[in-house]
Amino acid sequence: MPSGSSPRPAPGSLRPSAGPHEAIVRPAYRWECHCRNPAVLLGTYDLDGRVNIKMRDRYWHIEGRVATTCPKCGRQHVLDLALDPDFVKTLPGPWQPGR
Repeated sequence: MPSGSSPRPAPGSLRPSAGPHEAIVRPAYRWECHCRNPAVLLGTYDLDGRVNIKMRDRYWHIEGRVATTCPKCGRQHVLDLALDPDFVKTLPGPWQPGR
């Protein structure tokens, strides 16, 4: 590591000691349509219930339930982030107790 630099946290790790000008990085899940290989990215979401969708030069930040249409196949997809605790247990990552 070069002198004068500090170690970087692992990607997706929470940084509870972040200062007022540092963002806390929370992992995001990919919302995809599997009509193609590789899959078409429809947006991303996190377990706080926030959905992020990029459309052309705009970013949409939505909370709760959202519907979108795949730009490749035309199929409509609905994402409802009223998260059930049983659903959260099935997800990988730091949200499962005991990890």
